[in-house]
Amino acid sequence: MRRKAMLATATAVVCGTGTIAVATPAEAAAWRNVGTKALAYNGSLDRVDFADKGAGWAVGAQGSMFNPTTMIVRWNGRAWVRQASPVGFVPTDVAAAGAKRAWIVGFSLRDRTVGLYWNGTRWSKVSYPLVGMPFQVSASRDGTAYSLAGIDSSAGGLSSVLRWNGKAWIKANVPLPPSSSVTAVEVRGRNDVWLAGTTTDGIKVTAFVQRWNGRSWKRTNVPGPMGTPAYRGVIHRMVVLSPTNVYLDRVSQNAQMPNALLRWNGKTWKTVNTPWNAAGLAMSSDGRSGVVLIPVTNGDRSRYLHYNGSAWRTLYGPVRKNGKVQGGDLDHRPGTRGIVGVGVSSAQGKNSPFIEYFG
Repeated sequence: MRRKAMLATATAVVCGTGTIAVATPAEAAAWRNVGTKALAYNGSLDRVDFADKGAGWAVGAQGSMFNPTTMIVRWNGRAWVRQASPVGFVPTDVAAAGAKRAWIVGFSLRDRTVGLYWNGTRWSKVSYPLVGMPFQVSASRDGTAYSLAGIDSSAGGLSSVLRWNGKAWIKANVPLPPSSSVTAVEVRGRNDVWLAGTTTDGIKVTAFVQRWNGRSWKRTNVPGPMGTPAYRGVIHRMVVLSPTNVYLDRVSQNAQMPNALLRWNGKTWKTVNTPWNAAGLAMSSDGRSGVVLIPVTNGDRSRYLHYNGSAWRTLYGPVRKNGKVQGGDLDHRPGTRGIVGVGVSSAQGKNSPFIEYFG
C-alpha cells in the first residue's frame, strides 16, 4: 500500500516539457541518510512499503542469483532491524498491511516462485503458484492482498493475477480482455482493487484499467498511444488516491511515444509528459493529490520528480561519496510528513544499500 508524504516548495523554471522546479539548497538539505547497522552488507535494497508509521519493510539481496541471501529490514517504530528469511531468494516486491501482516514475493533458481508471509512473529514460506515470475504485490490495512506474476509481461507476455486467501496465493478470477498483460496493481481495500495493463488487437496496443468494487470487475480503456505489439509501452506503476484521482506511470520502452503520467479524474484521462522524458522506475502518492517518481539516476545522489497535480519539480537525496547511485523505491510513513527512499550506491565492485529520509 503506497502512501507518500508532502514535499516542500521549490523554485520553478520553464522548459519544453512544462513547468519544472529545481531543488533549492534547503530542500537538498532536508534529505538525510538513515544510518543503520542493518544495512552493513554488500548487496541491494530494492523495495520498501509502510503500513503505518511504526510498521514498514524494505527488501533486497546479496550474493549471486545462483545462491542469493535474502535481506529483510524492518522499521519497528524506533529503528531498522535485520530479519531472517526462511529461504534464500531474490525479492521483487514487499507489501505491508500492518505490524502483524506483510508479504514478500520473488524468485530463485531452485524454488522458482517464492512467497513469504509475516504473521507478526516470524516470516514463513507460503505457496505461490508457478505462473511466471512474481513482480508486484499490494495490500491494504484490512489484509486484502494481490500479486502479479508474468513471463516477459512488460513486453506483452503472459501475466497472472493472484490473491491472498489467508494461507496461500491463488489465481484470482479476473475477466481480463483477450491478449492482455497486467503490469500494475493497487489494493485499497477488500472491495476496492485496481489493475492496469495493456491489450492488443494484433495491430495496436491499448492501455486499460480494471477495478473490483466488491461485486464485479469493471474495465475502462485508457486513450492515447501505447505502440505496437512489437514495440509497445508499458504501464509500470499505478497510484490510486481516490476513484477520481488515479495515476498511471507510462514507460515508452521502445515505442515511439514519450514517457508520461496518465491521470484519471473520474471522467477523462489527461497525459502529462515527464521532465526530460524520464522513465519512472517507481511511483507513489505525495500525500496530497500528486505523485512522486524515481527516474533513472546517473550521479552521486538520488533524484525524485514530484508532480503536484499541475507542475513538476525535482528533489535530490543526500550526496553519497561511495559511487554511482541507483534509486530503487520510496514510500510515505503514514501519520508523518516523511518519505522513505531506498536504493544502492556502487563503487569498485561493492554495492552499498541505503535508506534516506525526507521530512
